[in-house]
Amino acid sequence: MNRFRRRAAALLGAALLGLAPAALVTLWSAAPAAAHTQLAGAAPNGAGATTLTFTFDHGCDNADTDELVVEMPAGAIAGSTTGQPPGWAAEVTPGRVSWTGPAISAEQIAAGVAEFSVLVRLTGTVGQTFWFPAVQRCVDGDSYEWSDTGPGAERPAPSLIATNAVLAPAPPAAPADQPAGGGGASVAQALTAVGLLVVGAGLVGYRLTGR
Repeated sequence: MNRFRRRAAALLGAALLGLAPAALVTLWSAAPAAAHTQLAGAAPNGAGATTLTFTFDHGCDNADTDELVVEMPAGAIAGSTTGQPPGWAAEVTPGRVSWTGPAISAEQIAAGVAEFSVLVRLTGTVGQTFWFPAVQRCVDGDSYEWSDTGPGAERPAPSLIATNAVLAPAPPAAPADQPAGGGGASVAQALTAVGLLVVGAGLVGYRLTGR
């Protein structure tokens, strides 16, 4: 019986060893498909501001990257940039950030040079997914558009699932009888004023008629 158990264990071990290389090859083969421009971090700064950091982990085939453009989705407003690779400059509008600069090589990417940060105000709900379509351009004129939002997309857009920490606080709701602008009379006050005017006009008319 012991001899049978030892033989079964040996056969099982050999089978597992045979499967291990196949598993490693599968994981290694899947790794290049995951390479893309992505959202590397979201750091809350308080007062409704969050620093978003974008990065990419490869160029355009054999060409180095010299431009990155990121679009802001609904509910996201870009402010100032807070970091980019040496020599790079940014052009910022509320709906878009464009970084350009000296070409970044694969070696620089591996060293962590390709990081681009911008201060953004996010408004929405917890659990909401924000998609940031991006375009990566290279020195040979080639480019990648990272804009897909479907599951298993070949070129997925950078994304962020909102939490309370990164969302700007919602403005306090106005009372039911208070206009959204906050100024002027409420509905109840306006109705009261109209009623007083009507009553006053009636009294004036009565007095004139009496005279």
